[in-house]
Order: sequence, then structure tokens, then C-alpha cells
Amino acid sequence: MAATIAAICAIFFVTLITVLADLVPPLKDWLKAVFTHHWIGKGILSVALFALLFLVLEKTPRQAEEGRLAAMLRLLSWFAVLGTLVLFGFFLYEAFVK
Repeated sequence: MAATIAAICAIFFVTLITVLADLVPPLKDWLKAVFTHHWIGKGILSVALFALLFLVLEKTPRQAEEGRLAAMLRLLSWFAVLGTLVLFGFFLYEAFVK
């Protein structure tokens, strides 16, 4: 369950920082300066976020329920699809409308 929640947060983070980095040039510049390339920075930050959340959530005692895990996995799938659509839509907007 902890990995599922951490993955949902990582997907949200990558989607958000990708859009923000294109809208806020200083953010993209900071990512480039610190990590040599903005995509490398996004990757490192998302892996760090995932690992941190996983470790924290894994230590939190919880009862595992099969139905709840299945629901969380469905939510994870929806976040992946929605994140993809948001990025696709944003880049279409940037390429053709803006």
C-alpha cells in the first residue's frame, strides 16, 4: 500500500513540475543548474520523493485490506492516465495554441 501511495504522489509531482518548469523559466533554469538537465532533475526529485514517502508510509502501522489495495491500484492507474493526458494536452497547447 505504501508503494502505491508513493507512486501516486510521484506521478502528481512529475506532472506538476513538468508544467511549472515550462511556465516558470527560473524553475527550469534551477533544475538545469543543479542537475545538469531539467529532466534529470525531475527524475532525481521524483525518485527521492517516492523513496521518502515509501519509507515514511511503510513505518506507519495499517491493516492491509485486499479491497482497499485494489482500489488504490485503480487510483494509481487513473493518476497515470490523467497525468499523461495533462502533459499531452499541455504540450499540444504549447505547440499549437500559444
